[in-house]
Amino acid sequence: MKIVSYCSNRTIFPPPQNVVAANAHVMLDIVRELIRRKHDVTIYASKGSHLEGAKIVDLNLGPHEFDYAYQREEWVKDVHIAYRLRYLSELYRNAHKYDLIHLHVGRIAFGLPFTGFTKVPTLFTIHENFVPQLKPVISSFKEANLISISNAQRKQLPGLNYVATIYHGVDPEQFPFVQSPKKHYIFMSRISKEKGVEFAIRATKEVNVALEIYGPGEEHYLNEAVYPHISSRTRYKGMVDKYSPEWFQAYGNAKALIFPIQWEEPFGLVLIEAMACGTPVIAFNRGSVPEIIKDGVTGFLCPPNDIKSLVQAIKKIETMPALQYTAMRRACREHVEKKFTIRRMVDQYEAVYDRLIHAS
Repeated sequence: MKIVSYCSNRTIFPPPQNVVAANAHVMLDIVRELIRRKHDVTIYASKGSHLEGAKIVDLNLGPHEFDYAYQREEWVKDVHIAYRLRYLSELYRNAHKYDLIHLHVGRIAFGLPFTGFTKVPTLFTIHENFVPQLKPVISSFKEANLISISNAQRKQLPGLNYVATIYHGVDPEQFPFVQSPKKHYIFMSRISKEKGVEFAIRATKEVNVALEIYGPGEEHYLNEAVYPHISSRTRYKGMVDKYSPEWFQAYGNAKALIFPIQWEEPFGLVLIEAMACGTPVIAFNRGSVPEIIKDGVTGFLCPPNDIKSLVQAIKKIETMPALQYTAMRRACREHVEKKFTIRRMVDQYEAVYDRLIHAS
């Protein structure tokens, strides 16, 4: 099959390992596996991009990643929109060269208006949470085929043309399984309000266990939510490069990952990354979380915003007999190997590609 994919122009593709770009990393996992399976893959990406086995179309335009200090500026949004529309317009002008268009554009509204100008099917993997006001617009584009990344994601806008739910995956062979971790807990995410780092800090302080916090954030929010709580037992480690030895160690050495989300998380890659290393997850039970975490088996689900429940879950980990805790770590790894691998993910995408191409 001839597949063309596009994500964004924030960075080169693949994105640097020190950049948080979940949709780009998911797209990378998919296209690498498609290339391994001998598909003809084209990627629209910024100048300077390179991926062995893929054709790169860069339009002679470089990346436009901006420092966090500028993210709130209105002109930054204009730049993002302009770049995406330029690349999408060129991609669709050449749509006849491909069997299928697969978009990971973050905001699917960027790509929707182009779908009616070609008979080549377009598949959108949705990496966003919808607002209800978008439903009349999105549902009017009948040619748009949508992949949800969790069943929970569909609840925000039911009744759209969802062709499948396909969970993200990892390559378990890349992740070292750690049977005997250290004694601290981790929070791994962007440091922002919707990720709930404050709850992780409060809960670990109450139980008097150590917490290591990883991820980038805007300085004003770090000053408000993180820096005032730094101590010998609450440490902010900043951003570590994805797939670096330090990154794997951060996951594998932790007693558990704390995931106290404050929004309807559409998936949460950190959940399966942690479990791939054998690290159980303590999370608020909302969004995709109950589809990924098996309560009492690969971690613990807590009622949203219930700090007492979060504390109790940490205490369960702390008081769990060694053999039971080791079994939980093994269960985490096995859960990922069975349900959240790249190969399983791409098997499902291939089946959708084949169905849409033959129906077009």
